[in-house]
Amino acid sequence: MTTSTYQYSVRDRAGKLVQGQIDADSPTAVATKLKSMGYAPLSITAFNPGMKRELTLPSFGSKVKTKDLAIMSRQFATMINAGLSLLRALVILSEQTENKELAKILVQVSADVEEGQSLSASLAKHPRVFPPLMVNMCRAGEVGGFLD
Repeated sequence: MTTSTYQYSVRDRAGKLVQGQIDADSPTAVATKLKSMGYAPLSITAFNPGMKRELTLPSFGSKVKTKDLAIMSRQFATMINAGLSLLRALVILSEQTENKELAKILVQVSADVEEGQSLSASLAKHPRVFPPLMVNMCRAGEVGGFLD
């Protein structure tokens, strides 16, 4: 039997929706793997390599594309490295981004940060836009003192 890639949607123990891809021999094998990891499978579908490559993050109606998020991340890092404050960089990004959905979310994130919340906590409020890896990288930067 050949191994295929499957896309899945699951709920973790806290009830949070998690999506991803996994290689396995069958959908049954995927379900078994996911259950052994403590997830409750919701859907498992075969990944079609011919699918549109420009996917939204993490789908479910988000209008922020991977490319938009990558550009925003690069610009954010450049501003932080240039010495701008976290809040000022967020405000500039929200004003200059071409993606209106991302601009709205960045306004909310900057308001949260201005109220004293951490950047990672603010990003985590928008799981349809900011993937867990990005949120956790920000959290690591905060803990390590690289993001104030």
